[in-house]
Amino acid sequence: MKIKELQLDFEALFTQVAFGHGYLHYGYWPDGKPDVASLMALGQAQQAYFDKMLSHFPAGVKTVLDVGSGTGSNARALADLGYAMECVCPSARLNAIANEKLKGEVPIHETLFEDFSSDKTFDMLIFPESFHYIRLRTALEQALKYTDRYILIFDYFRHEDSEGEDAPRGSYRQFMDAVDGFGGRLKILHDEDVTDRIIPTFHVLDEIKNTAVRPFAAKVKQGLEQDHRFYNFLFDRILGKAYKRSQRTSNRFETFPRQYEYRIILMEKTG
Repeated sequence: MKIKELQLDFEALFTQVAFGHGYLHYGYWPDGKPDVASLMALGQAQQAYFDKMLSHFPAGVKTVLDVGSGTGSNARALADLGYAMECVCPSARLNAIANEKLKGEVPIHETLFEDFSSDKTFDMLIFPESFHYIRLRTALEQALKYTDRYILIFDYFRHEDSEGEDAPRGSYRQFMDAVDGFGGRLKILHDEDVTDRIIPTFHVLDEIKNTAVRPFAAKVKQGLEQDHRFYNFLFDRILGKAYKRSQRTSNRFETFPRQYEYRIILMEKTG
């Protein structure tokens, strides 16, 4: 199992058990950084992210394709609200979690969006923190092919241009150039920079790690060193790298806004 897969599995399990929803996206903080950094606040912010996304669903939307559906939490919530959902996700592991959550009520296409093929089209395609995984022009070409009207992106873009015009994790400028490259077939209805409403996620996660996880891990290791030399040997062999990562000071709330801007963008297909 790859480290990234294990991380996603753990995050999915944790958010499901701790918050009851299983969202994998960042939180949205309409009132900015909370007074107290807590897991409860993070769960509420992840729900606020969903609510923010939902607030930009145009009237009349009934059928939705969730691109990069992950654990199926967004699809589950939208299906419960009456939307006819389908999902696209290349991860068998995440799709297994989603299938349990969706109870077979929502089709899941286990493929990259670049390779997605269907005889259906949808009122709207949504990209909740998934657009940056896909090459820009390819993503827009596929979206135009399968949407009847709307595309909603809730994701981050680089400040600096990536290598190549069609690079994944492209810059906002590259994205706008790509939209312009479709000759008026895409009209931007709403474009909002919400970076300052996303950044508190990192304040909370960094504070929890720096003030709780780091000292706890250090105490566990110290106790093993003093009382259980054999277990300490196993700890170093098996969990050594994870422990070293846990002891690094986190400051992503500072580095993220220097590299990225987080936006919610609603587009309409015009031709």
